[in-house]
Amino acid sequence: MSTAVESPEVPEQVIEAPSAVATKKTRRNQFIALGALAALGAVPIPFGDYGFFIGQYAAVYAMLGLSVTIVTGYAGLISLMPYTFAGLGAVMTGLIMTGWGWPFWLAAPMAALATLPVSLVVGMASVRLKTLYLAIATLTFSTALGETFFRWDLVTGGRIGWTVASPRLGPIDFGTDLNFYLLCLLVVLGLVWMTEGLRTSRLGRAMLAVRDNELEAQALGINVYKTKLAAFVLSGMMAGFGGAFLAVLLGNVSPGGYQSPVAEVTSILLVSLVVIGGIDRAWGAFFGAISLVVQSQVFQGARFFFPFFGMYSAFFLMLFLLFRPGGLVQVSKITTELVKRRPVFGIAVVLVTVALNLGIAYIFIRAS
Repeated sequence: MSTAVESPEVPEQVIEAPSAVATKKTRRNQFIALGALAALGAVPIPFGDYGFFIGQYAAVYAMLGLSVTIVTGYAGLISLMPYTFAGLGAVMTGLIMTGWGWPFWLAAPMAALATLPVSLVVGMASVRLKTLYLAIATLTFSTALGETFFRWDLVTGGRIGWTVASPRLGPIDFGTDLNFYLLCLLVVLGLVWMTEGLRTSRLGRAMLAVRDNELEAQALGINVYKTKLAAFVLSGMMAGFGGAFLAVLLGNVSPGGYQSPVAEVTSILLVSLVVIGGIDRAWGAFFGAISLVVQSQVFQGARFFFPFFGMYSAFFLMLFLLFRPGGLVQVSKITTELVKRRPVFGIAVVLVTVALNLGIAYIFIRAS
């Protein structure tokens, strides 16, 4: 079993490593992008605890979205069970912390490892399928786990579930909104960095080759099956790790939240937010999570419009698929180039766009 998740053997002459100049430029761009994301993380400060609470949700959903980036954005596999893996991680976190008395710092990596046997079994049974058939297979496994594992009272804590306490690190208590937000922000930035690094690694380049043309990748010596399986396993572990933070965020892990139809609907929501953010780059999960969480809060404040949030999200998803398939990452690149070429006009466009979004949000909230 262990050999199934090893990095697939990729001949050096098939997928060559980037040159030193290209690698240096890529790392510089990654540092700049990571710094921009860190600066974006300062936005909740003026809003106090409420802003930090919303920021926690955005950071946790970005962690879960990174699992979609790996399996779909990098490897081209359509999986509809990322939230099920997150549920596995959340339930194991509750069991380990509340049932066994272990600290969160041991529960989080254990939550990621807990998804390994499930992702291996599901992966080995599913990755030979393609497109719609793969999506249906993962959907079936998600429903099956909801009716079996998430009904196992000994592990899930029954209907009441597990109450998860906030983590502590020495004198630092992460039970406050600010401290837990800073922890989530630091972790998600690290995961974004790791996921972006995976993209330029040998395994990541093999995933991209399989995604672009499976037959050509196989002809060039890439083990397509092992590459897909590795992507599926890494995606499951990423979602499980994010599930540990989700458990702390929610405070209570109830198995009903990870059964059908909630698990399937939320998985589709995670795929949608990553598509809107930019599915083939790690930054996209961050952008998409911010967009989804903030907009959902705006609509939730406007009680009259909240029932239409699903229609609104679907409409913008279609717009992005048709005109900006690269998502908000592509939009940010276009905007950056515009600012470089025509600074005054580009900055004016950015300011007008921000003002329009804030104005529309204000109108929606006032109209509630």
